[in-house]
Amino acid sequence: MNKRKLSLLLAVLMITLSFVGCDVNNSGNAVQDQKQNSDIHASESYKGHPTLIISDFNNIDIDKLNNYIINVEFNPDTKSYTASQNVVYINNEDVELNELYFHLYPNAFREKETAPFLFDNFEEAFPNGFEPGGIDIKKLRIDNKSIENYSIEGYGNTILKLPLEEPLKPGENLAIDMEYSVVLPPAQDRFGYGEKTFNFGNWYPVAAVYDDEGWNLDPYYSIGDPFYSDTSNYNITITAPKNIEIASSGNILSEKIEGNNKIWDIEAKLMRDFAWAASEHFIKKEKEVDGTIVKLYFLEKDEKINKFVEEASYSSIEIFNDKFGQYPYGQYSVVATSFPSGMEYPGIVFIGEKYYSDFYKGYLEIVIAHETGHQWWYGVVGNDEIDEAWLDESITTYSEVVYAQEKYGDRVAENYYINNVEEYYKSSKEVLAQSNEVVVKPLDEFEDWDDYGPLVYNKGAMFINEIKVRYGEETLYKILNNYFEQYKFKNATTEDFINVCEEVTGDDFDKLANEWLYGK
Repeated sequence: MNKRKLSLLLAVLMITLSFVGCDVNNSGNAVQDQKQNSDIHASESYKGHPTLIISDFNNIDIDKLNNYIINVEFNPDTKSYTASQNVVYINNEDVELNELYFHLYPNAFREKETAPFLFDNFEEAFPNGFEPGGIDIKKLRIDNKSIENYSIEGYGNTILKLPLEEPLKPGENLAIDMEYSVVLPPAQDRFGYGEKTFNFGNWYPVAAVYDDEGWNLDPYYSIGDPFYSDTSNYNITITAPKNIEIASSGNILSEKIEGNNKIWDIEAKLMRDFAWAASEHFIKKEKEVDGTIVKLYFLEKDEKINKFVEEASYSSIEIFNDKFGQYPYGQYSVVATSFPSGMEYPGIVFIGEKYYSDFYKGYLEIVIAHETGHQWWYGVVGNDEIDEAWLDESITTYSEVVYAQEKYGDRVAENYYINNVEEYYKSSKEVLAQSNEVVVKPLDEFEDWDDYGPLVYNKGAMFINEIKVRYGEETLYKILNNYFEQYKFKNATTEDFINVCEEVTGDDFDKLANEWLYGK
């Protein structure tokens, strides 16, 4: 959720949603008490819980995906980690590949000039001043043969290029072994650390996507969530001091203590990324919801606000399961961290710890619903977040409205939509007058968050609402459900979404898409 939208939301939420918080407290107590009785607090109670809770993988052969095996040793004292990584890379394209590319996102933090923060929030990200972070590749092997002719290039040295001795033909695979060390920056954001937590988002070398436009080698932009990746399988082993707790993507299969260390064995299948967070302060709570273990990681023993977070997290999963399609993963974690607002990764979301209070309760519920919505739109149904960011952000923004309607009714949802979608867009018209108001365009064609936010989050969400106005709520839900089922575990495009709209309604959507998305 972008920073400018956050500031505007906080200005209006105390008015528009204050009664929603009261409704939760008054009408939800019996439900919360009933749920509390069935809560299970020990991870061991879920030993053997499946990583995937569905059997329909949308015609994807799970054994023909890129497979990552990463062993990490984390040292919180030095704010660093070392890792060995094996990737079995499979050429699932219909062309030969003469080289492979990996994103090295941590290198963006080596220099102040390349760190992915705009000027107006740089001090917020680095409250104690800038210090560099970055990744150093120590060893590289391809099919057990050491290679020296690799190069690190691109803006901020965030691209690793691996030339191949022989072209990798369609259907063939090779094994890439890496050893690397990484220093975390003191950045209170996706990647870095604050006073109580360490955030590991975009922390390892991840294979770049090859699509119909070739290799996607975009830099770590300061605007949006500039990530694009293929669904893969992960087996991660994390070693850290035994006083540390870990929250992660995927399914934590086991955790054991050996001497002064704790070791976590984690499995993530059919996920397009892997993220984790670490802290010695985490307070854990978990509960099964619709077959998924929803895990909550708190930093304070505030029973009232923690129960509120539990309810919002459980309700989000239940509502979106019902309206969009079954969440496929066996675990989902909502984690209080030093992140300034909310950030999504598959199977895990970072929620700003400072919003765990009565004063910010309205925003806290919204950001949990928003980031949980991203589990469907970005997590399961992927897209190119650099060239078509609206696909996940607009549908997820409208998912906030879906959440409000299903939980609180039509009146609350309508007020929420008007005040936090339409009005936010209208409040930005002066800024947008200087742009072409095109929603579907690459990140480098936006000026900054001031036009990116109202267009990618809100104008796109207004397009989704226009579908509801013209065709009805039932038809809109059918479109979203069909879109989810057709493209889960794959990367979808704007054209794919429009095609689903046309299939469901039987109408041509060119005029509507041109008006709302392309500024024509």
